[in-house]
Amino acid sequence: MSTRDTLNPGHNTEHSHIPASRKTSKTFTTTTEQPDFTHSGIHDGTYYPDGIPPSNEKTELEPAESASGSEGAYERNEKVQDIARVLSRTMSQAADDPFTYEEDSPLNPNGPNFSAREWVKAMYKMNQREGVQQRTAGIAFKDLNVHGFGAESDYQKTVSNIAFEAVSGIKKLMGQSKPRRIDILRDFEGVVNPGEMLVVLGPPGSGCSTFLKTLTGETHGFNVDEKSYLNYQGIEAKDMNTKYRGEAIYTAEVDVHFPNMTVGDTLYFAARARAPKTVPGGLTKVKWAEANRDMIMATFGISHTINTRVGNDFIRGVSGGERKRVSIAEAALSGAPLQAWDNSTRGLDSANAVEFCKTLRLSSEFFGTTPMVAIYQAPGAAYDLFDKVIVLYEGRQIFFGATTEARAYFESLGFHCPDRQTDADFLTSMTSPQERVVRQGWESRAPRTPDEFAACWKASAQRQRLMQEIDEFDRKYPFGGESQQTFAASRKAQKAKGQRTGSPYTLSYAQQVKLCLWRGFRRLIGDPSLTFTQLIGNFIMALVIGSIFYNLDDGTDSFYSRGALLFFAILMNAFGSALEILTLYAQ
Repeated sequence: MSTRDTLNPGHNTEHSHIPASRKTSKTFTTTTEQPDFTHSGIHDGTYYPDGIPPSNEKTELEPAESASGSEGAYERNEKVQDIARVLSRTMSQAADDPFTYEEDSPLNPNGPNFSAREWVKAMYKMNQREGVQQRTAGIAFKDLNVHGFGAESDYQKTVSNIAFEAVSGIKKLMGQSKPRRIDILRDFEGVVNPGEMLVVLGPPGSGCSTFLKTLTGETHGFNVDEKSYLNYQGIEAKDMNTKYRGEAIYTAEVDVHFPNMTVGDTLYFAARARAPKTVPGGLTKVKWAEANRDMIMATFGISHTINTRVGNDFIRGVSGGERKRVSIAEAALSGAPLQAWDNSTRGLDSANAVEFCKTLRLSSEFFGTTPMVAIYQAPGAAYDLFDKVIVLYEGRQIFFGATTEARAYFESLGFHCPDRQTDADFLTSMTSPQERVVRQGWESRAPRTPDEFAACWKASAQRQRLMQEIDEFDRKYPFGGESQQTFAASRKAQKAKGQRTGSPYTLSYAQQVKLCLWRGFRRLIGDPSLTFTQLIGNFIMALVIGSIFYNLDDGTDSFYSRGALLFFAILMNAFGSALEILTLYAQ
């Protein structure tokens, strides 16, 4: 007997075995009391369709009993519980629908309470509910060497040395002139798992852009050694650069857009070009593209520019920082699992740069994307968001590993990190003899040249651990394995009907033509001056030429005049079409 029973011998223990939840379940004493509709469907991070965890389901669904215990009250309470269950299920599913929301909902991109995190979570749950497979693409590389070719010396062509240029051209045709090989990247190694973020640090000219271009297949202008090893989570480099070309994207530092198109039209085109065959949520592809456009614009704070021209250096449009965010949003709408961002934070202030990195972090957490970002001046808050870091020094890799271990590694080489200096600035200072600080007593042992830094990295324990991670990645994702088959099946499920399997495009050829015609029409609306100039010019020339050859005889005397008329008509149309070069050049 318990202490309580001993002290209270008269205590009634008849119902002591009944759980507290059972006692509190009988709360509906009358039919006028309102049921509890506060279930959200999410408990401790777990989604329950009915909004009720399994442990409490029996308790919540147990019918309430009236005070009199009448059968009619029992049936009414049963109906109330059924209605509550249906409404709870409907409300929980509506809360997970990013395309159905209230005016003040955090899922409304045009509302004041919009939350990008809540929208992405809702989109992720919808994809999970409808069985949409998310593609991921980690990457492992080793023995990565990149080189280019250049002349020993070059000079400006003038009249006096044109003969020497002719001789050089003949030597090239005969194979006697061998260009000089220039090594750009030397013996790079690393692994980035799906969902991880990699920050690339290095001064201009260290090979950051070439490194990102190589991993995304943008190798025009340089060559990758045949012995270089690249594993895109079970996919070979040649397949990633052909059949899955749109799954690894490179965003350049320079912003190139159609200046006369509005921001909304530019981002709508990007979203519509990647619309899947079956749109989740039962929306049309147009509505799906518009919803994604509005979401990404709200995320990057450019919703107010939806009807503003993008502009460029010659045409007035959005500001430079807003144009940079348009470029970032356009690349983000592609949904590529492997993304390379080359100094995309240029032109952004520190706060916007951190928000950009937070958006990439959000995408990597929920959708398993693998962003690789080159930042020349990384804020401390942005650096802390990344999982791994690679430091480049004149084409050499001097570190690759976790961001939390990089500082300790270079300190072990004899370098000192000054107070109040961020880890990103400290790592970047390793590539500058004027900025790095050697600790006292390490002057003769600390590395100084790029080759010495690379040699220290090759002999480090961190590098040996990295090689083990690469081997583990290769065993987990062999070429042609299950990961590659899942990736191919997911890509095929998104392609339009009739699109061939080996095509890198999502839309069919007819859909691409239709979308490009829509874009051409929007460009025409944005800048109709050239079209109106052609129409007015042709109208005036038609009047002039028509007046000259007006009322010709029907006999052979007008034979030469009619030939001249045909000549002028063809000539004017030929010269008039030359103006279209101005519009084609922008493409």
